[in-house]
Amino acid sequence: MISIGIDGGGSTLRVGIFTENMECLHLHELAETANPSVLGFSQAEELLRSSLTQTISDAGITSSTVQYVGAGMAGAAQNPDWLRNVLTSVLSHAQITVAPDYEIALIGAHGKRYGMLVLSGTGSVAFGIDASGESAHSGGWGYLLDDGGSGYWLGLETLKSATRIADGREEKTGLYEQTFAHLKISAPDELISWIYAPERNTKEISQMATLVLKAASTGDSAAVRIIEAGAEHLHQLYLSVVKRLDFTEPPVMFAGGLLSSDTLLRRLLMQKIGLNNAPSPKYSPVAGAALMAYLSNS
Repeated sequence: MISIGIDGGGSTLRVGIFTENMECLHLHELAETANPSVLGFSQAEELLRSSLTQTISDAGITSSTVQYVGAGMAGAAQNPDWLRNVLTSVLSHAQITVAPDYEIALIGAHGKRYGMLVLSGTGSVAFGIDASGESAHSGGWGYLLDDGGSGYWLGLETLKSATRIADGREEKTGLYEQTFAHLKISAPDELISWIYAPERNTKEISQMATLVLKAASTGDSAAVRIIEAGAEHLHQLYLSVVKRLDFTEPPVMFAGGLLSSDTLLRRLLMQKIGLNNAPSPKYSPVAGAALMAYLSNS
């Protein structure tokens, strides 16, 4: 049995081919989003179709051997029929299952459709599935509405902090000068032209999360305040889902680039949730997509 998993998060597209034992035969990765809300439907469809075709070709298999296709994508919750139709146009004979990107992350991390997940990458969300199969999520509203504790949010808060320091409303720390150096600008007024430049994108702002996390690790007070606020945002997302599903001490996993390594953000969130050890995911989200398709159709 051959399954294909597709992980279309906020900043990366991964397409993997897996055996029934979850052995990865081939993995295709692109450092770009396939979210139709960002790219537009036409461009997102073209990217998905070409990536699927390329992956199958590179793996040296024929499309007829693919039995299941699972896809989890940012923006898919609002456009499941569109995503299913795109996949069907390439693999018409396969059993296709689509879901939001956080659902495949949960299934992959736990190795089953059960448990809690807190995700912080380009965006942020908490998601849970209880023993009866009921699910709930909190967050996932996108960068314009919320995404507290995400990479984009941390980056934007860093820029906001710089404006307050420039105004004299906040005490200057090392993060201020580091922000200017990172953006390659020299004066506070240049922040306006940088942020409103037509070519500016969410990924560039999200990448600033690395800057504030590094500053926080050295004890920079402004950076620590931003990270503490981000951890509290993520904790509130978690609490919301736990309450709605009436969960009692559910198994918790983390996903997304900001929770995948030992940072102050992850340590604070673990402390708030009550975790003594960092969660260790069983499978990756792209493998979770393949597993989701298999579990849904077998």
